[in-house]
Parts: sequence; structure tokens; C-alpha cells
Amino acid sequence: MPIRIAHVVEAAGGGVARHLIDLVTGLDPAEFTCLLYLSFERPESWREPLQALGEAGHVLREIPMARIPDPRAVNQLAGWARRDVIDLMHMHSAKAGYLGRLAAQVAGIPAVYTPHAFPFQRTTDILRPLYRYIERKLAARTAKIICVSPGEREEALQAGLPEEKLVVIPNGVDPARWAPPSPKERLAARRALGITDEEIVIGALARLTPQKGIDLLVQAAEDVLPDFPRARILIWGDGPQRKSLLALARRLRLPRVQFMGETRDPARAYAAMDVFCNPSRWEGCPYAVLEAMACGLPVVASDIAEHADLITDGENGVLCESDLPGPLAGALRIVLADQDVRDAYGAAARRYVAAYTIERMVEGTAVVYREVMKNAVHVSTNAP
Repeated sequence: MPIRIAHVVEAAGGGVARHLIDLVTGLDPAEFTCLLYLSFERPESWREPLQALGEAGHVLREIPMARIPDPRAVNQLAGWARRDVIDLMHMHSAKAGYLGRLAAQVAGIPAVYTPHAFPFQRTTDILRPLYRYIERKLAARTAKIICVSPGEREEALQAGLPEEKLVVIPNGVDPARWAPPSPKERLAARRALGITDEEIVIGALARLTPQKGIDLLVQAAEDVLPDFPRARILIWGDGPQRKSLLALARRLRLPRVQFMGETRDPARAYAAMDVFCNPSRWEGCPYAVLEAMACGLPVVASDIAEHADLITDGENGVLCESDLPGPLAGALRIVLADQDVRDAYGAAARRYVAAYTIERMVEGTAVVYREVMKNAVHVSTNAP
């Protein structure tokens, strides 16, 4: 009989939704049956693509997860797990990780947790000590914690999470989908945006939140753009900081910093770029960086551990001190000044990211499921 897995997801958008869709689609249905317990309350919800999983035969159950603590949600999740005869619960993101692990304990089944960046990594949050405490306590109720990068694992160890419960399984991308554009595709993407052949495009694709550091990119632009008249910065994405970022760009008089809004075709956005910039303050394993590297773009990024796992400074991109616009401006100058450097870094980036496949991510997770279930059966067999 297949192992029955309930995936519990509160923040059903962005990288979490991408990861979940790839995982559920990639797992062998002869070995694993996946059910999804989802909240669609976040504004960035990927309701349509996630509902497509339901149309493909996976059970979808919708549950509000609006606050913590939430005994009602815990009891409802536990009740569903019993009724659906769930063997293992896999929680994605912090709030689902909190509620779902309590529910798994109530239901008496093992829990796997993928935080997709722990809440205590949020450098702008004064509650970081509380988050560390909560994650340490909940780790005792967790069979395995999947970190999506070595850097995330190091953050977990520094926070006091048990080493034996941590496993690293990086996110993966499809190299066939994310590939360098042909000259024709690049020309079409740039002409559609009114970009000439001579211009150099620094691109960013991110949700406009404090985490992603787009404010740092706008501030760096004030320093960089006057010295590079052929450069412009295009930012794709939306979010709660959109108005304040637009106001910042206007205040700094930066007409060559443009906010493009959401895109349903990120590959076309990458095709228009010469450089990708990701100045995040914290990350898990950022899909946008993986995609940009697969598309052959040099990446300028903050030197947080999760970026350093992917980018070797001076080989396939440029790393700069995080949370400061000055070092970011200096890093952008390096790639703006030399086409040969951009070409060499971009080619090296594509070679490096070739190992980050969806298949490797899916099989690594399947190995965790098998190990957890084997240990659960062993414990049950030896119980008094």
C-alpha cells in the first residue's frame, strides 16, 4: 500500500507553492499518495495551480490558519489525518509547521517539517529569540526537519536544533524550462519593453517585502546609474512595499528604475536581463536565483549563507555585504563595467546550477519519507 502523506501548507504562494507542486507531482504514486491540507488566505495564494493538483486526483482540503495559537485548526488537522488514514504529515513553512506538528502529535503520526527559511532567520523581526525557542521545542515532536540549503542547516544548528534531525535537500529547477534564451527570444523580450541592444539591464524578480531587500537595490541605483548611462534596473513583482518603493525611486529621481508588476512569464523577464540581482536579507534556497543561473545570468546577491551556497564570489557571480546599499552598488559596478565578466560569470552559473534538479529534490524527500516510516514501524513494533 502507498504511504499516505498529508502536506500541510499555510502560506500557499511563491517558493513554497512551487516546491509543493514539484514535490507532489514528482513523487511516484505507486509508493506515495499525497493529500493537501491548504490555507488560501494569503494574498499571494497560488490557488489556481494548486487546485490543478486536485484536478489531477490529489485530495485538497481547505482550512483557515489565520493565527497562532489556533486549537481549532490543530484539532481539525488531526481529525482529517485520522479520517484520511494518514501515515505521515509533512508541514511546509513556519505557521503550518507549528499547527501541523501539534496536530500530528494529537493524531499519533510522525511529522516532517520544511520551514523554507526558519522564522528566526528574519533579521528585521524582534521576535527572533521567541521563534528560536518555539522551533527548539517543536523539534522534539518532529521526525525530520528538511533544510533547503546548507546555509539554512547552519542557521538551525546555531539556533540549537538537534543535528540528527536535520537533513539538507536543496530546491530544484527544470533545466529544460530555465535555459538561456535564443538571440531571437532575447531580442523579442527586450523590444517588447523598449530596451535597445546597447542598454544593460539589471533585473530583479521578487515579492516586494522587507525580506527581499529591493529598497537596498533602489538606494544602490542612486550611486551606480549616474556612472553607467546605458544601464537600467527593472524590478518584477508586487507586494506590500510597492508604494513605498515607488515613492523612494521618485524621491531619489531614478527614472531608470522601473517597477514592472507581476509577471506570468518569468522566463521572458530573464530573457530581457543582462544581470540578475537578489539583495535579500534572508532566504531558504531562492528559486529566482536558481532560475536566473540556469538561464545563464550572472547574479549579484547579498552574502547571506543561502546565497553563498550557490554563488562563488568572482566565479559565477558577485556577493556583497548584506543589508547595505553601498556594498551592493560596488558589486553592481563590477558586472556593469565588463561584458566579458558578465558572460564568464553567466556561463559558470549555468554549469553550477545544473546539479539542482527537481528529480534530486523529489528523490531526496522520498528517502526521508521511507526512513521516517521505517523508524515509525520499528518504534511501534517494539512498543511495550
